[in-house]
Amino acid sequence: MINGYDVVIGKILSAHGTGGMVKVYPYSDFPERVHMLKEVELEQESRRRVYLVEDSSVHGKNWLIKFQDVNSRDEAEALRGSLVRIPKEERLSLPEDNYYHDQLEGLHVYDSAGNLLGRVIEIIPGGGHDQIMVARAGEKNRKSMIPAVKDFIKRIDIPEGFMVVELPEGMLDL
Repeated sequence: MINGYDVVIGKILSAHGTGGMVKVYPYSDFPERVHMLKEVELEQESRRRVYLVEDSSVHGKNWLIKFQDVNSRDEAEALRGSLVRIPKEERLSLPEDNYYHDQLEGLHVYDSAGNLLGRVIEIIPGGGHDQIMVARAGEKNRKSMIPAVKDFIKRIDIPEGFMVVELPEGMLDL
Protein backbone atom coordinates (compact mmCIF):
# COMPACT_ATOMS: atom_id res chain seq x y z
CA MET A 1 0.00 0.00 0.00
CA ILE A 2 1.09 3.55 -0.61
CA ASN A 3 2.86 5.18 2.36
CA GLY A 4 1.75 2.37 4.68
CA TYR A 5 -1.78 3.74 5.11
CA ASP A 6 -3.35 0.34 4.69
CA VAL A 7 -6.28 0.28 7.13
CA VAL A 8 -9.60 1.86 6.17
CA ILE A 9 -11.37 3.29 9.21
CA GLY A 10 -14.18 5.25 7.57
CA LYS A 11 -15.75 6.89 4.54
CA ILE A 12 -16.58 10.56 3.99
CA LEU A 13 -20.32 10.98 3.55
CA SER A 14 -20.62 14.71 2.95
CA ALA A 15 -19.56 18.21 3.87
CA HIS A 16 -20.79 19.43 7.25
CA GLY A 17 -21.44 23.13 7.67
CA THR A 18 -19.63 25.83 5.72
CA GLY A 19 -16.14 25.79 7.24
CA GLY A 20 -14.62 22.77 5.52
CA MET A 21 -15.68 20.06 7.96
CA VAL A 22 -16.68 16.60 6.68
CA LYS A 23 -19.05 13.97 8.06
CA VAL A 24 -17.46 10.50 8.17
CA TYR A 25 -19.15 7.12 8.54
CA PRO A 26 -16.74 5.22 10.86
CA TYR A 27 -15.83 1.61 10.12
CA SER A 28 -14.22 1.46 13.55
CA ASP A 29 -15.89 -0.10 16.60
CA PHE A 30 -14.17 2.59 18.66
CA PRO A 31 -15.90 5.96 18.08
CA GLU A 32 -13.47 7.74 20.42
CA ARG A 33 -10.53 6.84 18.15
CA VAL A 34 -11.42 9.88 16.03
CA HIS A 35 -9.84 12.07 18.73
CA MET A 36 -6.49 10.29 18.23
CA LEU A 37 -6.22 11.08 14.52
CA LYS A 38 -3.35 13.41 13.65
CA GLU A 39 -3.04 12.63 9.96
CA VAL A 40 -4.89 10.34 7.60
CA GLU A 41 -4.75 9.39 3.99
CA LEU A 42 -7.84 9.94 1.87
CA GLU A 43 -8.39 7.66 -1.11
CA GLN A 44 -10.78 8.76 -3.81
CA GLU A 45 -11.00 7.03 -7.19
CA SER A 46 -7.53 5.46 -6.71
CA ARG A 47 -5.96 8.86 -5.92
CA ARG A 48 -4.45 9.18 -2.46
CA ARG A 49 -3.38 12.19 -0.46
CA VAL A 50 -2.34 12.69 3.18
CA TYR A 51 -4.27 15.27 5.21
CA LEU A 52 -3.52 16.69 8.65
CA VAL A 53 -6.46 16.55 11.07
CA GLU A 54 -7.17 19.96 12.58
CA ASP A 55 -10.22 19.06 14.69
CA SER A 56 -12.52 16.09 15.23
CA SER A 57 -15.57 15.00 17.19
CA VAL A 58 -18.16 12.26 17.50
CA HIS A 59 -21.55 13.33 16.08
CA GLY A 60 -24.22 10.69 16.74
CA LYS A 61 -23.05 7.56 14.90
CA ASN A 62 -20.69 9.57 12.70
CA TRP A 63 -17.50 11.54 13.03
CA LEU A 64 -16.94 15.17 12.13
CA ILE A 65 -13.42 15.94 10.94
CA LYS A 66 -11.81 19.22 9.91
CA PHE A 67 -8.71 18.82 7.77
CA GLN A 68 -5.99 21.44 7.51
CA ASP A 69 -6.26 23.39 4.23
CA VAL A 70 -9.88 22.31 3.63
CA ASN A 71 -11.66 25.55 4.48
CA SER A 72 -14.94 25.71 2.55
CA ARG A 73 -18.02 23.62 2.02
CA ASP A 74 -17.06 23.14 -1.65
CA GLU A 75 -13.58 21.85 -0.73
CA ALA A 76 -15.11 19.50 1.84
CA GLU A 77 -17.79 18.32 -0.60
CA ALA A 78 -15.06 17.45 -3.13
CA LEU A 79 -13.86 14.82 -0.62
CA ARG A 80 -17.25 13.02 -0.57
CA GLY A 81 -16.84 9.26 -1.00
CA SER A 82 -13.19 9.23 0.06
CA LEU A 83 -11.97 6.34 2.19
CA VAL A 84 -10.17 7.40 5.37
CA ARG A 85 -6.99 5.36 5.94
CA ILE A 86 -4.46 5.04 8.75
CA PRO A 87 -1.26 2.99 9.16
CA LYS A 88 -1.76 -0.48 10.65
CA GLU A 89 0.48 0.49 13.57
CA GLU A 90 -2.10 3.10 14.67
CA ARG A 91 -4.92 0.59 15.14
CA LEU A 92 -6.16 0.29 18.70
CA SER A 93 -5.27 -2.83 20.64
CA LEU A 94 -8.10 -5.31 20.91
CA PRO A 95 -9.02 -7.34 23.97
CA GLU A 96 -7.62 -10.88 24.18
CA ASP A 97 -9.24 -13.34 21.74
CA ASN A 98 -10.49 -10.51 19.51
CA TYR A 99 -9.01 -9.91 16.06
CA TYR A 100 -9.20 -7.50 13.19
CA HIS A 101 -10.74 -9.05 10.09
CA ASP A 102 -7.56 -8.71 8.05
CA GLN A 103 -5.68 -10.71 10.71
CA LEU A 104 -7.97 -13.68 10.09
CA GLU A 105 -8.13 -13.48 6.30
CA GLY A 106 -5.73 -15.98 4.76
CA LEU A 107 -5.54 -18.27 7.81
CA HIS A 108 -5.67 -22.00 7.14
CA VAL A 109 -8.64 -23.67 8.82
CA TYR A 110 -8.23 -27.14 10.38
CA ASP A 111 -10.67 -29.34 12.23
CA SER A 112 -9.74 -30.65 15.68
CA ALA A 113 -8.38 -33.87 14.08
CA GLY A 114 -5.87 -31.83 12.07
CA ASN A 115 -7.61 -32.09 8.68
CA LEU A 116 -7.27 -29.03 6.45
CA LEU A 117 -10.75 -27.66 5.74
CA GLY A 118 -9.72 -24.60 3.74
CA ARG A 119 -8.58 -21.01 3.99
CA VAL A 120 -10.34 -17.90 5.37
CA ILE A 121 -11.18 -15.62 2.44
CA GLU A 122 -13.54 -13.13 4.05
CA ILE A 123 -15.15 -12.11 7.32
CA ILE A 124 -18.77 -11.06 6.95
CA PRO A 125 -20.03 -8.80 9.76
CA GLY A 126 -23.30 -9.88 11.30
CA GLY A 127 -25.77 -8.75 13.92
CA GLY A 128 -25.14 -11.38 16.58
CA HIS A 129 -21.74 -12.52 15.35
CA ASP A 130 -19.54 -12.43 12.29
CA GLN A 131 -19.40 -15.23 9.72
CA ILE A 132 -16.10 -16.65 8.50
CA MET A 133 -16.13 -17.46 4.76
CA VAL A 134 -13.84 -20.39 4.03
CA ALA A 135 -12.67 -21.48 0.57
CA ARG A 136 -12.78 -25.26 0.85
CA ALA A 137 -9.53 -27.19 0.38
CA GLY A 138 -9.51 -29.35 -2.74
CA GLU A 139 -13.03 -28.29 -3.75
CA LYS A 140 -12.78 -25.70 -6.53
CA ASN A 141 -15.17 -22.77 -6.08
CA ARG A 142 -16.75 -24.32 -2.95
CA LYS A 143 -17.16 -22.07 0.06
CA SER A 144 -18.54 -22.59 3.54
CA MET A 145 -19.60 -20.26 6.32
CA ILE A 146 -18.52 -20.77 9.92
CA PRO A 147 -20.08 -18.65 12.67
CA ALA A 148 -17.33 -16.77 14.52
CA VAL A 149 -18.30 -18.00 17.98
CA LYS A 150 -16.25 -19.63 20.73
CA ASP A 151 -18.34 -22.80 20.53
CA PHE A 152 -16.85 -23.45 17.06
CA ILE A 153 -13.52 -21.59 17.01
CA LYS A 154 -11.20 -23.49 19.34
CA ARG A 155 -7.84 -21.90 18.57
CA ILE A 156 -6.45 -19.03 16.54
CA ASP A 157 -2.71 -18.72 15.95
CA ILE A 158 -2.00 -15.56 13.96
CA PRO A 159 1.82 -15.94 13.85
CA GLU A 160 1.56 -19.54 12.61
CA GLY A 161 -1.29 -18.70 10.22
CA PHE A 162 -4.04 -21.11 11.24
CA MET A 163 -7.23 -21.63 13.21
CA VAL A 164 -8.75 -24.82 14.60
CA VAL A 165 -12.51 -25.32 14.53
CA GLU A 166 -14.85 -27.90 16.00
CA LEU A 167 -18.08 -27.99 14.02
CA PRO A 168 -21.30 -29.99 14.27
CA GLU A 169 -21.45 -32.74 11.66
CA GLY A 170 -22.77 -31.49 8.34
CA MET A 171 -22.27 -27.77 9.09
CA LEU A 172 -19.82 -27.30 6.20
CA ASP A 173 -22.38 -28.78 3.81
CA LEU A 174 -24.98 -26.09 4.49
